[in-house]
Amino acid sequence: MLDIVLLIFFTFMTFRVVQGVVKEASIFKEFNQSKKLAPLSLLFPVAPILLLTLIHRLGWLPSVILASCCYLPSLLISQKQAEAFQRSGTDRTKKAEDIVNQAFLASMVGLIYIGIFLVFIFVGSNV
Repeated sequence: MLDIVLLIFFTFMTFRVVQGVVKEASIFKEFNQSKKLAPLSLLFPVAPILLLTLIHRLGWLPSVILASCCYLPSLLISQKQAEAFQRSGTDRTKKAEDIVNQAFLASMVGLIYIGIFLVFIFVGSNV
């Protein structure tokens, strides 16, 4: 059940981030920030699907590594972009900063989800 709820959450966040980056493209360009966050956010809903489908074929470790790779790039990029927009010293970057913070939040929620998934794996295996 948690997987379905998070899949819906990540799909919604993907839509918000992509839409926001497209709307604020001029701000990203003005402050020399990459718009790679939009395509990277498309990986948010892929991670829960990977975890659910690949765990039976590849095992838990490769599944967790692949799912983490869906969140880590956007986490790192959004963190650097948030710092850049905060240092800009202008209110024009407020919307772009909010978008970047949403991407950071979604990435953190994804990594927390993977951590919870690992806890359930280890508790279920009676290690």
